Parts: sequence; C-alpha cells; structure tokens
Amino acid sequence: MVGLILIISAIAKLVSIDSFEIYVYSFGLLNLNLAFFLARLIISFELLTGLLLIFGKYQKQVVLASVLMLLMFSAFIVSLILGGKNEHCHCFGETEMSHGFSLMKNGLLIVLLLYSKKSIVFRFRFDNIVLVSLLVLSISLPITITPPDSFFYDKYSKSVSYNDLLLNEYLREQKDYQKGRKILCFFSTGCRFCKLAARKVTVMAKKAENADAVKYIFSGSESSIGRFFKETHSTVFQYSFLPPKRFLRITNGEMPLIVLLEDGVVKGRYGYRDMKDSEIINFIKE
Repeated sequence: MVGLILIISAIAKLVSIDSFEIYVYSFGLLNLNLAFFLARLIISFELLTGLLLIFGKYQKQVVLASVLMLLMFSAFIVSLILGGKNEHCHCFGETEMSHGFSLMKNGLLIVLLLYSKKSIVFRFRFDNIVLVSLLVLSISLPITITPPDSFFYDKYSKSVSYNDLLLNEYLREQKDYQKGRKILCFFSTGCRFCKLAARKVTVMAKKAENADAVKYIFSGSESSIGRFFKETHSTVFQYSFLPPKRFLRITNGEMPLIVLLEDGVVKGRYGYRDMKDSEIINFIKE
C-alpha cells in the first residue's frame, strides 16, 4: 500500500511537472536547469522506492530509504511552517493539502513501514535484469515523458514571436522605458503559463536584487490582479494595462512574452519555455 501511494505521488508530480519544477526553483537555491533535474530526481526516487516496496526486493534497505525520504520531506514541511510559507508542498502535484495534513500523512506512512512484515517477493527468472530495468525505468521516465525545457531552448526560442512594429510603437509612448535596463513581461491574468513565468521572474529579480527593473504589462482587469499575485506568490512589481485588442496584436496572441529592454531598444525576448535565468539575471544585475 505504501509503495502504491509513493507511485501515485510520483505520477501526480509528473503530470503537473511544470508547477512542481517551478516550485523547486522558487526557493532560489538552484538555477533553473538544476531545478528541472532535481524535480525529476525526486520523482524518480519516489517511483523506484514504490516499485521496490511492491516487488519486495531488498525490503530492509528499501524500507529504511523510504523512511529517511519521508523524514526529509517532513523536515522540509516543518521548515515551511516555521518560515510562514503557506503554499502547499506539491506532495501530490497540484492537489492542495495543508502542511498539517501532509505531516500526518507522512507520519502514518512511516508507522506503516516500520510495522510492516516481509512481503511475498516476486521472483523472476532474471532477477538482476528486472531490478536494473526498474532502475532505468524510474530514472528515464520523468526525463523522456516530460523532458526539461533546457533540452529544447533553441527550438522554443525560434517559436517566440511578436509584432516588432507595434511593440516599438508602444515603447516610444512609454518615456520611463527609454533609459536603463528593464524586463517587460506581457501577461494575461488568466493564462496558466503567464502565472508560472511570473514565479520564474520573481526568483530572477530577487537573485539580481533589482525588482525595480521588472514591469508587468497585463491584458485583463484590475479586479483580477490581486488573484494573479496571490496565486503566483509573485512580488508585486510595477504593472500597467493594455487594451486586450492591442495586447494581442503586439504579442501575436502568444503569451507570455518576456522582453529585455535597454534604453528603449529590445535586446532579447523569451517565451515561457526558453527563459534562461542566467542571461536574464545578468542583464538586469549589470
């Protein structure tokens, strides 16, 4: 049963991998590429321990590893509580559960593991091949089904487009965009990937220690702004609005659009998938 729960937990994270990897990145301890891989490594470890528990292989060692993993998760949740961070810990992907409930769940699983009896071992003719196959499956599945965005940066960057003429027309109207370096983020308040991009930008601005360089340009209404910032846990950067029709014409209907601006001139542009944190951080840090 514990093995099955761990597998379900891994699959839930894998299904919502965009949210999970951004959650890992949101703590600002890793760069974006490392956050991609750590998120998938956590999924792989949960999947592997779950499968080994079900098959009954190396049960003592796997039970010990599972208990240690659950204790680490619990310590992490306690640190969130002490730090006053209320966002759910993505234990089961985007299924929200309180920190208290997550701790109770982990505690119950630990008790079940500690008091479990040796299960019936599934025996195969080629045991070692089966074990290696489980290991390969657990590691490769998260990477092959949902490859990290960093694998395809060049491909994604070619797909990002905007109306150059209309964007420059808009930039000429904004006098405060004519000096210095800025990040202009064209977001729709109802766009899922705009919300995820806002979380990326928040971490990048904190690392660069330059929140003043970030400007959000919304297509939406003032009434939806509060919900946007709450859901994204984003810093409340300076923001403005564009009429939906003009917004869509500038962005060619593709969102989000992230523009690097220096003295009113476009120096780079990104979509959600090809955002490179090192480039963006260095741009506004300098």
